[in-house]
Amino acid sequence: GVRRKTPKKVRMTKLSFRQSQAGTHDWKKGYISRIRYRMAIMKSCISMLLAVMSIPSAVPCAIKGDIEYVVHLTIDGLRPETVEKNLDQLPTLRKMIEKGASTHNARAEWLETQTTPTHWSMYTSLAIEQHGYSKDEDIGGVYPKSEYKESIFDLVEGNGLRACMFAGKDKFAIFQRSLPMSYYNYISKRDQVADIFINEMKEEPCHYSFVHLIHPDAAGHKYKGAATILNGKVMYDEAVKQADKYLGDIIDFVENTVPFQGRTLIIASSDHGFADVGNHAKTEDIQNYKIPFYVMGPCVAQGADLYDLNKSTRQDPGDGLPHSYEGCQPIRNRDAASLAADALGVTASSGALSDMNATLYLGQEECGGSCPLHDVCSNTPPANTTTTIPPVSVAPPASCKNKRESCSSNTDCCGGLKCHRRKNICKRKKN
Repeated sequence: GVRRKTPKKVRMTKLSFRQSQAGTHDWKKGYISRIRYRMAIMKSCISMLLAVMSIPSAVPCAIKGDIEYVVHLTIDGLRPETVEKNLDQLPTLRKMIEKGASTHNARAEWLETQTTPTHWSMYTSLAIEQHGYSKDEDIGGVYPKSEYKESIFDLVEGNGLRACMFAGKDKFAIFQRSLPMSYYNYISKRDQVADIFINEMKEEPCHYSFVHLIHPDAAGHKYKGAATILNGKVMYDEAVKQADKYLGDIIDFVENTVPFQGRTLIIASSDHGFADVGNHAKTEDIQNYKIPFYVMGPCVAQGADLYDLNKSTRQDPGDGLPHSYEGCQPIRNRDAASLAADALGVTASSGALSDMNATLYLGQEECGGSCPLHDVCSNTPPANTTTTIPPVSVAPPASCKNKRESCSSNTDCCGGLKCHRRKNICKRKKN
């Protein structure tokens, strides 16, 4: 066999032994130091992470789901009491109550309960006193952005998305001229609104759609609110049923059509109620200022009351009409703009649409952050009956033409005037 060579024994002197032990000690000391250093760094990082998590998010917590489309509907002149009285005959509104979050005690703007000013509020989340447009008419020209600041249309279009308006009244042309939008259609035949909306969404989808159903308002003006009964039927109530049908057509399309199915938030409210006197001008009448507000879609708690979901930022006003924008606020129709912006992820960096308390929490934690962000209602009284915002008067554009002056289109004429097609002069519009 092969004889293995026995290795030489290493002679360890006292000096070399001490050096070896010293080296081992230094190595252990360095290893322990490095572990302690890393643990200190990890502890610091965990502390910083916990501190960041404890800070309220700068993003409104209403929605962080897969919503890509918002359909915002105004049912013009809709009274909540009529919905409650006829709920068994209003399948679509009943569905929005049962499958979404809602309230029948929201508020219109307190300064005016008129269509045009309140729609400016619904598009900007600003009070009428803040955006300054108080006339219920098309004043002509373009309403300057310096007055209304920023709208949901600005945010949607500014982010490369498509904003559309399906208008039921010709005076909405002021919005077409003043706000950026990819599509506008004034639909004079009210029963065609739903079909035109559906056709456009099939052709080229709108990420934000504003749809105007005017049936209750038209009946209220014609039949003195709900005061007229013909052939045993309350004519105003019949108009509400018509609006419910067309609302149902829109919702059925959204819920059963790709790509909108499961990715669309539906907001329905009203610009004002309707008193039994043939108009809605009296702002102190509860039939005019009390309105419904419905939300349905992904991330919305089913069958929930919006006031219960938003106790820290909203307070049910009972039968009252809050005149102040300080303190705890009711849910208002102008909350729709902030809600739509938040759902689409286009919330502004400044102004009314950036306010964390301006949006509504819809009740699904997995779709948003921890709510509430700020508790403004527990330590502050309800909004009182005095306003702290000075009224702003609306002046017509400087370039508009007065009565009997030459014009080429309606946009050339000052407020309340319309360009005569044959004579090409500005004349007063006929009511």
